[in-house]
Amino acid sequence: MSKLVASAFLAQRISLINAVSSICEATGADVREVAHAIGLNSRIGPKFLQALEAIPSRRIGGRPSMAPVAKEMESPEEERLLGPQAPPPPPSAAEVHKKRGDEEFLVPINMDIRRERNPPAFASRTGILIWLTLQNSVHTLLIRYSRARDVEDMFFSSVAVFFTEVLKAVICLWMIMQEENGVLGMINSIRTHIVQEPMDTLKTCIPAIIYTVQNNLFYVAASHLEAATFMITSQMKIFTTAIFSVLLLRRSLARAQWFALAILFVGVSLVQLQPDAKKKESGVEQNPIIGLSAVIVACCLSGFAGVYFEKILKSASPVSLWVRNVQMGLFAMPASLVAALLQDGAAIASKGMLFGFDFIVWLTVFWYCIGGLSVAVCIKYADNIAKNFATSVAIIISTFGSMYLFSFQPGAPFSIGATLVIFSIFLYSSTAAFLKVFRC
Repeated sequence: MSKLVASAFLAQRISLINAVSSICEATGADVREVAHAIGLNSRIGPKFLQALEAIPSRRIGGRPSMAPVAKEMESPEEERLLGPQAPPPPPSAAEVHKKRGDEEFLVPINMDIRRERNPPAFASRTGILIWLTLQNSVHTLLIRYSRARDVEDMFFSSVAVFFTEVLKAVICLWMIMQEENGVLGMINSIRTHIVQEPMDTLKTCIPAIIYTVQNNLFYVAASHLEAATFMITSQMKIFTTAIFSVLLLRRSLARAQWFALAILFVGVSLVQLQPDAKKKESGVEQNPIIGLSAVIVACCLSGFAGVYFEKILKSASPVSLWVRNVQMGLFAMPASLVAALLQDGAAIASKGMLFGFDFIVWLTVFWYCIGGLSVAVCIKYADNIAKNFATSVAIIISTFGSMYLFSFQPGAPFSIGATLVIFSIFLYSSTAAFLKVFRC
């Protein structure tokens, strides 16, 4: 009986000191500080703390070995009762291995050490934010410049949309190949998630076609609106997405969010009071009414497609972002090709699909392609607030870019409207922070 009691007593102390040793090694803290912080001083005694401090942990297969400490702790009476001691048993259900970087620590499961050996660097998150800001602003300026520059051979925007979908599908296939470790893995993933799941793939048909029409409308809008005006007006997609979320998903918005949508609407309306250039800057006559109409319709389509896509994904099988984009590409590519033939079929037949394509056009196509993927990366590794911050900064950059490239002169209505739009973006997306202020 005495041997059993001594064995249980020693096992308990070994377990406690094992936990202290693991925490010290994981955090770099002092042994006595850790023991005091978790209330073990009175349970293990000064002798055991001295033994733990005097004898460093041995590592066996990435785990700290407490056998030397256990040996040091044994009193002559305990050694006589217990006899030669076996190595410590493997971790029980009460313990778990936490892997951090290239090391593994043994800690009690109720003592979660949140310490990353290689955490995402602040510089990396900042880099993602800078990239998304650059992508948003350059994309707006590029699409405007490609349509407003003075060239004789203006490219077909419908063909540009088609090549954007093709390039996006190629990039997504390459990413699947990287995830699945080769071509065979990519083929197996495509067969599993697309060929063998036809109904799941078919669910992406409607949003894919809607996004194709939306992209064509954005080219029309960019042909008739200044870059800054186009970008600010396109933020109406926040308004339409919110409305469709209430109608289709039965969501409820806080009063602060409704207030933000009202501010957004007022801000966009003020921006439209900015006089646009009447002159013919390119092969396309500038008509703000056509541009505004195209943006409004595109934002309505974007809001509906986004909410519909979210709704069908709740009942769809979970797949990666890249596979989902390939599914949509199966419908978007033929839809964009049909749209190009219907819109510019006669001209394409006589001049060819690549008529007017130069470095600027191909750069615009590439930039358009990576835009959506950049947003996904930002949300995954940063957050939605960072995305909205990038959008707001991009509005400012686009304004200055328009002033330099297109001699755009923002007036008072534009400046006030742009400020209201930027404020509404933060107010709508930061509901939790503003609810306290507005008490709603």
